[in-house]
Order: sequence, then C-alpha cells, then structure tokens
Amino acid sequence: MPSAPPTRPDPAARPTVWLLEDSPTEARATQAALASACDVTVFPDGAALVEAMGFQQLPDALVLDRETPGLTGLEVCAFVRSTPATARIPVLLLTSHQRPEDVIEGLGAGANDYVFKPFRPQELVARVLGLVHWSWQQRRRETEATKELDDSRQDLSDEQARRTLAESTLVEVRAAELRAWNSEQRFRLAARATQDAIWEWTPQTDTLEWSSGGRDLLGPLDEPRVPRLDWWRRHIHPDDLAAVQRGFREALDGSGDVWRSSHRLRDTHGAWREVEEHALIVRDANARVVQVVGALRDVTARKQLEQEARQRGDFERQLIGIVSHDLRSPLSSVLLSASLLLERENLDDSQQQRVHRIRTATERAVRMIRDLLDFTQVRHGDFPLQLQAADFHALVETAVEEAQTRAPGRVFQVTSTGDGAGTWDADRLVQVVSNLLGNALTYGDPAAPIQVRSQGTGDTVVLEVHNEGPPISPELLPRLFAPLERGTAHQGDRANRSIGLGLFIVRQVVHAHGGTVSVTSLPEAGTTFTVRLPRHSPASRPGPPPG
Repeated sequence: MPSAPPTRPDPAARPTVWLLEDSPTEARATQAALASACDVTVFPDGAALVEAMGFQQLPDALVLDRETPGLTGLEVCAFVRSTPATARIPVLLLTSHQRPEDVIEGLGAGANDYVFKPFRPQELVARVLGLVHWSWQQRRRETEATKELDDSRQDLSDEQARRTLAESTLVEVRAAELRAWNSEQRFRLAARATQDAIWEWTPQTDTLEWSSGGRDLLGPLDEPRVPRLDWWRRHIHPDDLAAVQRGFREALDGSGDVWRSSHRLRDTHGAWREVEEHALIVRDANARVVQVVGALRDVTARKQLEQEARQRGDFERQLIGIVSHDLRSPLSSVLLSASLLLERENLDDSQQQRVHRIRTATERAVRMIRDLLDFTQVRHGDFPLQLQAADFHALVETAVEEAQTRAPGRVFQVTSTGDGAGTWDADRLVQVVSNLLGNALTYGDPAAPIQVRSQGTGDTVVLEVHNEGPPISPELLPRLFAPLERGTAHQGDRANRSIGLGLFIVRQVVHAHGGTVSVTSLPEAGTTFTVRLPRHSPASRPGPPPG
C-alpha cells in the first residue's frame, strides 16, 4: 500500500512533484521550470507512474500531460481520483487543447487546474505551488481536526454522539469546500479558453452570472450577476423572447441535459446580432436541476456568409439553367444542319472535312454544357437517377459506337463476359463510359487500340477502359477525379480538351449507383480505369431482366 503524502508543516519545504510527459524535449523544459521550487520525478508513460504509486512515497502534486501514448493523462487523473489513498493529491493538466469542452472534460475527470501549452514557466510554478500549498493546508487541517477529535475521545468519552456528529460535519464541510473550489476553477478556465460569453444560471435565485468573455457582445460587466428574466427582456429581440423562454423552461422541466437556442440579441452598441446559446443542465439523483452552465456565441458573420452562399447558389443555378437552355437550342440546330449536310452527295472532300469539324465542335460544346449542368447539380446536392432495367454490355456497346463515330480513325477492342442484367440509370452509365472513352481518346496513344472490357460476376458488373501512352503523373493521381482537374494532353490535341469535369462526373454517377471507380497508370502497363457497380443501385429495387 502506498504511504500518504506528508503534511509538510514547514512552508519552506520543497514539494515533490511527479511529471507525466512522453516528449523528452517537453519533459526537460517542464522539469527545468519546476526545478527551482520543487523536486521533480519524470515518468514517460502513465502506466509507470501508476505502478510507482504502489511502492513509493506519494508526491505532493501530479503534473500530467493530457495526451500520452498508452495510459493518457486524463486516464491517470481518473485513476488517482478513484483510489482513496491518492484521491486528495492535487492534479494539474498540461494541454494544447483550449476548447471549452476539452477543459470541462479534464476537470470532470478530477483535475484541479489547467495550464495551456506553450506556458510561461513562472505561471506553471505558481500554479503548482498554489495547489501544493492548498493541499498542505487541507491535510494540516485534517491532522489538527483528527488530533482534536482524539483528545476529545480521551477526555470526553461520554460524548460519543457529539464527536460522531462533529466528524460527519467536518467531512461534509471539506467536501463542500472542494466542490466549490472545483466549480470556481471550472468556470474560470472555461471562460479563458473561449471567446464566447460564458454564463451560469442559479436555480435558487433565477440569476445569471456572466464571465468576462464576449466583451464585444456584452460590453464591460459592471455587475456579472443579473436577474435572468430582466436581462433577457432588455437584450433578446421581442419577437424571439417568447420562444427562448419556452424552450428554456421545457429543457429544465424535461429530462435532458442540453438546451440550445438561436435568436437575436442586442449588443452593447444597441445593434441586433444573431447568436447561438448552448447550455449543459446538471441534475441531482432526483432529476432536479442544480446547475446550468452555458455559452453565448455571436454567429452574425457566419449567418451572413451562409445567406450570401445561398444567394450565390441560387444565382448559379439560374444562370446555368438560362445559359444552357439558350445555348442548347442553337447548338442543336447547328448539329442537325451539319448532319444533314454530311448526307449530301455533292460535297467534295474539303467541304466534307469542314462540315465534319463543325459537327465535332458542336458535339463537344453540347458535352461541355451537359458537364456544367451536372457539376452545378452535384454542388447543390441535386443529382437524381432515373433507374430502370438495362443490359450493361449493351450500354457499353452504345457508348463505344458513339465514340467510334467521333473518332473514326481510332481502334476500339470490346469484350464482354457474364450476365449484364441490372437496374441503373442507363443514360448516366452511357455518360460514364463515354467520358472514360473520351479521356482515353484524348490522352492515349493514337496508334494503339483502346481496350474496353465489361464483365458480370455475381451481384457486380465491372468495366475496364485501358489505353496505352504516357502514364498519369503520381502527383495528379490523388486528385484526378476532382473538378477542373485534367492531365497534360499532347499539344496537337488542344482543340479536343475538355473543361476538366468528365472524370469528376464519372465518380459522382458511379457513387450515386453505390459503386466505385479507380485508376492505375504505369509506364509499362498503360492506364486502366476500373468501374465496379452493384447490379441494383441502393436506391432501387431489383427489376426484371431487360428484354
């Protein structure tokens, strides 16, 4: 069993401190800061520190790094508090986490104080000594009280009942002092760790006690404790006050431990701001509210940005819709006229070549408009699928025929195996195959064939599109399916370049069907895009096979 830490009656005595720190550099810096006033023992991990408590003299204080490998500082703190022999040792946490919830979590685990990294050595020493002296005083009081009780037992054996009552009262007072001290520390540290305005509501008096946070919102706090209802009436917008009061009362009357509210608040300059409040409700064993601690955050700027983003999104959708509609009609006319001209027999070779260029350029413009529309839909979360029974092999052959029409001089080698039946959006899958073929036509070796393989196995169909040519650079591979990304085409292919949305749309369509798309690209093996799809999209039910 570990021996209890000494009472240290001599104020000039050097306290013993155990330091948990896995970083050798930070351990040396912390030990150097404390060495002027304390005897410091360093432990590299929590397990070694806990083991030492079983056979060494217990320290006067523990300084624990919050995050350590294995047994963390938080876990060591919780263990110390759960063991009667060590429960009274003061604990100070070192951490770089400054969020209020992290501070509250540490204090909830039993820590007495926090120091945020990087720290000032003087502040660390002062806080450790403050905890040690407070602990010494507590233990000295306990010793004195115990001695007085022992004397009373010897002299007043006939007053056993009164002595028992005195002991019980002493324990209750000590526990109350410790709870009050922890509560004050928790409130002060949480206020320091955030720019929000922190408040605490007292049920007995219905008052709010504000921290020093949120000065731009609340202004200087001449009197931090104010009547809640009066303060709300002066600061919360009249149109929001009733809803805030109702929500607060319902949260208190319920069984939950959280209250949230979004409303308008008058700031110190008289202007209305958008705010959010988040409070934690503490209840006793009978579910009665004993404490409510909350934070008030100014979200005016965020709300304005969200509103501007919505307006920009609406404008984008309207603009893309208008432009695509107005462009599709004339482009359709041009495409139809070019197709009709190519059917005429009196065109010489030069004229046919010019008309063919017109049709090719028009088809590319139509594909660009389609890609822009799809991109806009994806950005705004609108990418519907029209699911129907289809044959995957037939969809692939359709896309290959269209690609052969666009590139009559290129060679496509198509193979298909297994059952191709399934339920998909046929037009979207043709678009996937077309975009992959277009990518192979643009970046592949013009002299080498493009290999297209479709295979049905079990509940899955697989598509592979392979082309020879220069590999995709390793730097580009991780972001290849991102919007507006594309490889480096040959200089002679500049006219056939896309706007960099083809592969992005491939991934969106495949993911919408519950599938995956990947790519491998090596100098000796070429580039292969692989698409794996379930036979039935997660959003669909299995349908009858096509035909």
